[in-house]
Amino acid sequence: MGIALFYLKKIIGMMLMPIPLTLLAMLLAFFLMKKCPKFAKLLLFCAILLLGLTSWSPVADKLIATVEHDFPVFDTKQPVDVVIVLGSGHKDLSNTPEIMQLGNSALFRLEEGLRILKANPNAQLFVSGYSGEMTEPHAEVMRRAAIELGVQPDRIRAFPLAKDTEEEANSMKPYLEGKNAALVTEASHLKRASIFFEQAGIKIIPAPAMYLGSEKSDWQIDANAAYKSQRAFYEWLGRGWQWIKN
Repeated sequence: MGIALFYLKKIIGMMLMPIPLTLLAMLLAFFLMKKCPKFAKLLLFCAILLLGLTSWSPVADKLIATVEHDFPVFDTKQPVDVVIVLGSGHKDLSNTPEIMQLGNSALFRLEEGLRILKANPNAQLFVSGYSGEMTEPHAEVMRRAAIELGVQPDRIRAFPLAKDTEEEANSMKPYLEGKNAALVTEASHLKRASIFFEQAGIKIIPAPAMYLGSEKSDWQIDANAAYKSQRAFYEWLGRGWQWIKN
């Protein structure tokens, strides 16, 4: 994928998330208030309703549930040759342990990956992720964090150039011929990720690492609920784009 198309995809995806979409609708409503007051008021009402509903826990939990329950929790009795922990995100923090630099999603992914690795003493750990706006690749931070947590360096292979899941699958393919691999990522991302790896001809066993939703919702309107809705929107868009490409 060209770098321009990659960033264009990211920008369009960002603008179609609930909060940016709400802001765009509000901005458009203000511009149209004099020309088309009825339509502008309707647009403003819809924007407020969208923001309110997607930030309300009962609705957010329903939305995220649509993309989180495709696979069960990984059974460590299943033997694997490789544990793949897909890239997420980290922070640039000096003079801190590597584990403290990882974002929440990366921490959950790495923790689940190490749980599976512990049950398979001869398996390798694959970590991935490019640098983005950070000073070094995410894969390198994940590799050092795994070493901090007790993994032997010679069991880890890093893939620091892959920018997205499709590139991760293609870059790992030569090292996974004839091997069983556990694919670790967030539960909401796992279905889309599995399709990319299967398309690359890689035999994987899905391993969901992080569930955002809850079976019993509180009634709060907060940023946590908004994030759940954002993840649901992101995966809907991602799956739609994946379907169009195929």
